[in-house]
Amino acid sequence: MTRVLNPLRLVCLFGCLCVTCLCIASGCGDVIPPRPPIGQPAPPPAEPEGAVGSDVDAVASTDPSMQESFEGEWDARYVYRFGSQVVGVSEIKATPRIDRVRLAAATEVEYRRIERLIFRTGKASFVRRIALTSVESVEGALESFQSDVHAGPISSTARGTRGPQKLAIEMSSEAGQERRQLDWPAETRGLFALEQTLRRRVIEAGETRRLPVLMPSLQSIGLIELHCTGDASVPMFDGTYQTLREVEVSTFQDGQQVDSLVVWIDDQGVIQKTLHLELRLESFRTDRASADALFDRPDDRRVNFSVTGSLRADADPTEVAFVIRDASRSTSAEGSGETRPADPDPAAMMTLPAVAGQSVRHSGDAVQVMVSTQAKTPTGFEADRSVAEPIDTAATKWIDVSHPSVTRMAGAIGELPKRDLMEQLARLAQNNLSLIPQAELRPASAIIRSGQGGVMDHAVLIAALLRARQIPARVVFGLSRSHAAESSAENRVTMHLAAWVVASIEGRWISIDPMTSQINRADQLCLSRPAGDADLDAELFEVFRRLAEIDVEIRGASYSD
Repeated sequence: MTRVLNPLRLVCLFGCLCVTCLCIASGCGDVIPPRPPIGQPAPPPAEPEGAVGSDVDAVASTDPSMQESFEGEWDARYVYRFGSQVVGVSEIKATPRIDRVRLAAATEVEYRRIERLIFRTGKASFVRRIALTSVESVEGALESFQSDVHAGPISSTARGTRGPQKLAIEMSSEAGQERRQLDWPAETRGLFALEQTLRRRVIEAGETRRLPVLMPSLQSIGLIELHCTGDASVPMFDGTYQTLREVEVSTFQDGQQVDSLVVWIDDQGVIQKTLHLELRLESFRTDRASADALFDRPDDRRVNFSVTGSLRADADPTEVAFVIRDASRSTSAEGSGETRPADPDPAAMMTLPAVAGQSVRHSGDAVQVMVSTQAKTPTGFEADRSVAEPIDTAATKWIDVSHPSVTRMAGAIGELPKRDLMEQLARLAQNNLSLIPQAELRPASAIIRSGQGGVMDHAVLIAALLRARQIPARVVFGLSRSHAAESSAENRVTMHLAAWVVASIEGRWISIDPMTSQINRADQLCLSRPAGDADLDAELFEVFRRLAEIDVEIRGASYSD
């Protein structure tokens, strides 16, 4: 039975697991501030006999002393640090919504958070971007929210609207839509409850607050508990120390603690620093210029992949020998520190396609791959012997060759030999599209209409132009060598998740790079060759998921000189 994973849930899974992988892989020193709080915490205030639930901040409380007023318009920026490495940034804004027709006082507040954080899973790294908008009453009651999550090529959206006693949530992703409703008690707060309560009402040493909140997973309601331990001398990002108030924050779901956080606030209740205890991840308040200077990742959708081995930076290889192993199927010999393959299960063997200039040989838990610009096939390796099918020239959801804009662009090149025509159509696509960071995949006609696209968009358009001229073509996914950052003769290699095109010319499949028109590049490794009518979004998601499970080694390379 085939199990289909929901990309939306996988994003949540990546959110939980990948930062942990980052922590384990990178290692870091002890980032817990090496000091106790200054002084002794004051004893908690005594509660009246018979008081019930008096330690819960209820936004609908009838007790005036518990009512919190809107904290005023504000914004804050933070940088995230793991050990000594800056791994992300976030920006939070609170803006009152004023009735500009009646010129009445604001009754609603819009909170917005944009967070970008580097995640690592296995040898792959990518930026998870979350854009969260929440509309709430000035008292802090949630009215509606929208959350957009991007993790590599995966995107998902969640929207919520509060009714009298229910919160209606709609989730959408490449896998479809899902709707659910949560029971919503009147005192439940939204996704910015922590910032609200700290800014609206000063928390005193020894004080404990408990707030029912919507959990970040958007799946249930939980409880956050704030306990102020007093003032502390806190090390900041620049190495200086500040005296701040320390608050321990614990998150509970179904009575079980699921997360813990320490925050340090100033006299106004503004969070200046946080520490996620389990992940050892810190954040520091800063300004926009510093945040931009410390974290510069212009292409949030790029997925990088670390490869063992090296290639020359001053020349393009003509042949590259790769070895790919399934990292999830390796075991460590107890006490030896060495890694050895697990007993192979033929049903679960990793497979890679033979395609264009790429030939493969499966050996135990590994796959040996030779990629050649001349499509040479070493002895014992399997070459690409597939033949083009009718679907390889047909219209599909993504490669919509019958759209007038596609046929019109394809017809701009006159009659040429098939290979020359292929190269000219590729250059035509390059000349007509401005290169931008890759976003969600789009049909070829939509790419033409916009006049711009990412590398994968270029591949989709080239495949559509080729099919429109009756040249069988497919989009394939894999790893492509990134440009060398240094000019030394030899460099360690970083690759990135990419797409390119394979086309059948006179019965022989050849590959073409969508950005350079280079034929049969040797520094590309194809991981998936989808069928001609495949859902490219689903195939791309599967390749992205697979990156967490493989190790890639470059065993050697040949050059023309």
